[in-house]
Amino acid sequence: MGLIVYVNYFYNTYIVGAFHNFPEPVAKELRKALYYKNMSLEPNNSLKYFQKALKVVEEIGMDPFSAEVMGIKIQMAELFEQIDRFDLAINVYEILKRDNLAWMDLLGEKEENREKRTRVLAKTVAISVKLGDLYAGKHIMEKERAEENLVWAVETVLKEARRREKEGGGYGEWIPDEEIGASFERAFGD
Repeated sequence: MGLIVYVNYFYNTYIVGAFHNFPEPVAKELRKALYYKNMSLEPNNSLKYFQKALKVVEEIGMDPFSAEVMGIKIQMAELFEQIDRFDLAINVYEILKRDNLAWMDLLGEKEENREKRTRVLAKTVAISVKLGDLYAGKHIMEKERAEENLVWAVETVLKEARRREKEGGGYGEWIPDEEIGASFERAFGD
């Protein structure tokens, strides 16, 4: 009896509960993708289901700049890292960064997008730091691209901090000081 209760609890908490922010058609494909990424390590199957999840996301009209959709793309990039395809991981992160910056230029300054702008900008900074790490890593070793991404992240964090100080609140949660310090350390630590 205890085993049945535990299995039910585990299933509802970790299998179903982890995907509560996704519509069921997306969650269905994501569960498969993550199973093949984290449990069985079958990269081709995992990638196939990530792509299916993104197709469903597009079909049902989910916001491509939501934390959930960006999270799917980041999971794909992590899969590529996991199988030592750093070039493909970099490609996914570069596309994410490019798309986020294009959204920021086009819609980020609209009043109704203030909080979303903060979230997208913070995620873009994190992606840029990740790109810096990947470019600097032993598999890619492109120090100039690494520096370019890390410096961009630091400059963006400082620019946003000045903007918030000058204009006041209403922009939502920003990057904690500890993470800002870590970005500085990465960019200028070597």
